[in-house]
Amino acid sequence: MRKRITVMSFVFIMVISLRVKAQNNDYKLENQFMDCVCSVFDDNGAELKKRIKNAEKKLIKAEVLANTSGKSYIALFKNIRTAIDGRVANFGISDYVIQSLMSSENAKKYNACMGRMMQDADYKDSKINKFIILSTTSGSNPKITDLTSKMLEIFEAKDFNHDFYKYLTFSLIDKYNMANKK
Repeated sequence: MRKRITVMSFVFIMVISLRVKAQNNDYKLENQFMDCVCSVFDDNGAELKKRIKNAEKKLIKAEVLANTSGKSYIALFKNIRTAIDGRVANFGISDYVIQSLMSSENAKKYNACMGRMMQDADYKDSKINKFIILSTTSGSNPKITDLTSKMLEIFEAKDFNHDFYKYLTFSLIDKYNMANKK
């Protein structure tokens, strides 16, 4: 009986340890990605984060996004055409980041940082890697509805509590709004 309790205690401790480890690694790569992006700004990304918040507010005001919940972002992805039908202007988030990367010093810093992230043992099975594979195999100008439906196979509502997924959303909307203007 004592041996059984010891084994059960060991299994319980192992399960708790694995769960704690998994919780500690939540969004580790997404944090690294955002750190890479933010590192190229003199203000360490404070303005970028402000722009992300403002874009979110604009989508809510335009009634394209119900609120800041992950479920609202999922609904936005399912009805993405409402975000590119002219209701909202270009947020300028992509342009803001690209402008900063024009400096060769910033580009080198960003590339080195991203290289370290991609070397992480967790990268291969990560949502970021799945998204990068999706975005590079979808062609140069995939239909936004096709792209977002495939993204919904990767992302979950809880992901949109993280700035990376919001950044990705607003960058995607920027890209398609710019394409629609042309």
